[in-house]
Amino acid sequence: MNSRPTIIALMLAGALFLSANPASAELYKYRNKDGSVLITSEKRSDLKLIEVISASGASSKPTSKSAKSNLDKARELKQRSQSRTREKTDVAKEKKYDDIIAEASEAYDVPFGFIKAVIRVESNFNPNALSHAGAMGLMQLMPRTAASLNVTDPYDPRQNIFGGTKFLRILIDRYDGDINLILAAYNAGDAAVARYDGIPYPKTRGYVSKVYSHYRNYSKAASGE
Repeated sequence: MNSRPTIIALMLAGALFLSANPASAELYKYRNKDGSVLITSEKRSDLKLIEVISASGASSKPTSKSAKSNLDKARELKQRSQSRTREKTDVAKEKKYDDIIAEASEAYDVPFGFIKAVIRVESNFNPNALSHAGAMGLMQLMPRTAASLNVTDPYDPRQNIFGGTKFLRILIDRYDGDINLILAAYNAGDAAVARYDGIPYPKTRGYVSKVYSHYRNYSKAASGE
């Protein structure tokens, strides 16, 4: 007999639970002052909460302030660790082609940091990068440009970097070292630069700005600043 009210209470609570909005429905399990257990769909501030049962059936017990603090600290440490791992990965990725870049820099008399900045913006150091327009590899060489530079495999890092650096050398000579026009032509083509008598499009202006910013950073790093 004593078990009947408890069963009815649970059935009523279950019915309320199922009829509530599935996204927010929860059951609350409380301890009455007499020691008995109450399960309800309503929050009760006058009773001690034992656990919360969500619509998915998962339950969670109230977390103490100290436990919550420890959990927050653990999450923060995990985020820091993941951030450091990502930074190390990014640094390693950026340095992976430094030897080839240095060789190409010396061969064509193009600043190391300038080449690296172009690679950073063009492909973010992904040798297999392929744009919607068909630009390929680290320095995003278009098929016709790659062919004119004798690059037979644009996805080979060495061929791509040497080809892209040779192209930068051509543009440096063509535009008398004007970094704005050099980068604008590399990004949008000579015809667009000539048509607009300068940097042609807003997207190209953004490109020039990004490359120049990375070029300055790489130059500072190389000089130890």
